[in-house]
Amino acid sequence: MHPPRIIFYVQYLLGIGHVRRATLIVQALCRQGAKVDVIFGGMPVPSMSFGAATVHHLTAVKSADAAFNGLVKADGSVFSNADKTQRSRELLNLCQQLQADLIVTETYPFGRRQMRFELLPLLQWVKSQPQPPLLVASVRDILQRRSEKREQECIALVQQHYQQVLVHGDPNFYPLQQSFPPAAAINDKINYSGYVCPELHQANEQRPENGKIVVSIGGGSVGREILAAALTLYQSGFASDRQWLLITGPNMSPADKAYFHSHSDQRLSVVELADNFLQQLSSAYVSVSMAGYNTVMDLLLTKVAAVVIPFEGEGETEQLARSEVLAEEGVFEVLRNGQLSSDNLRLAINSATSQPAGAVSIDSDGADNSARLLIDWALQRRNSITNV
Repeated sequence: MHPPRIIFYVQYLLGIGHVRRATLIVQALCRQGAKVDVIFGGMPVPSMSFGAATVHHLTAVKSADAAFNGLVKADGSVFSNADKTQRSRELLNLCQQLQADLIVTETYPFGRRQMRFELLPLLQWVKSQPQPPLLVASVRDILQRRSEKREQECIALVQQHYQQVLVHGDPNFYPLQQSFPPAAAINDKINYSGYVCPELHQANEQRPENGKIVVSIGGGSVGREILAAALTLYQSGFASDRQWLLITGPNMSPADKAYFHSHSDQRLSVVELADNFLQQLSSAYVSVSMAGYNTVMDLLLTKVAAVVIPFEGEGETEQLARSEVLAEEGVFEVLRNGQLSSDNLRLAINSATSQPAGAVSIDSDGADNSARLLIDWALQRRNSITNV
């Protein structure tokens, strides 16, 4: 029997956390024997690998700004209606050629409305096939609240087109319905994978006394003010006996990268990416970061003392919701964006490092669990066709 063939559609617009989660799931799928084709529509992320999967690149687009006001091409030029038509055609042609058993749409229809120009035609294409592939929505643990109309639109799309919804979280920690109340209407399609985490060979049970202060902002599209506050704190002489590491992310503007690099010295290192980020955190004295899905998983795995500044741009609530739950458990120190200053960051670091590490029990086998579920569903679909 041929291995199950799975298409994994991935499109990030601002932060690269969605890509990282997808790479871990796709790598697990390949390890478990699936033939995976990734259809990737974002800017390249050289530090992240889809392993043995075949990657098909659509014309790269990104959000025009942090408020998600429209799409632009890689060079910042307008992504026109003609461009949308062409990209949609490319996507459908790929799906026609690949003839997958199962198609995963990452985030959609729970987000990525900007991509409706190609995803709605994809859903219609699937429905029109004589032996349609299964459709699975892949979604993170916490969703941004939207208007009732928007949420009902999502529910209708799931009910009409999707066979399964794969939630990359743990219902005992944060059930989907807590951030997305209409989920009750599609409860029969919801499956929890657990949290998608990288593999950490050995976590430190005690905080290293001689560790670095590590400051990171994910992909770097947003979060400059966090690095700026950390740099001011460093220059004030705080923790002058420690090494500091600032990580700008690959998507920070060249001018801002140059600014932070210009302040590096013997105790302050500034890098675009840390390939060994988990190891850096594992041996760190304290971490300062935002509170995206992947970063939080890294913090929980490594058990590092942590200050998190959740992203709250344009009414975003996902990072704040995740942070508040973990702050209540004593795991993190939370500093709101409106409170961010070098003085408040100093207080937060001192508070985070002066108390014992809190702990939370979650299912962290999300990558392997996701792969097993997707392969099982793909094989069930194939068997049902064979038996017709």
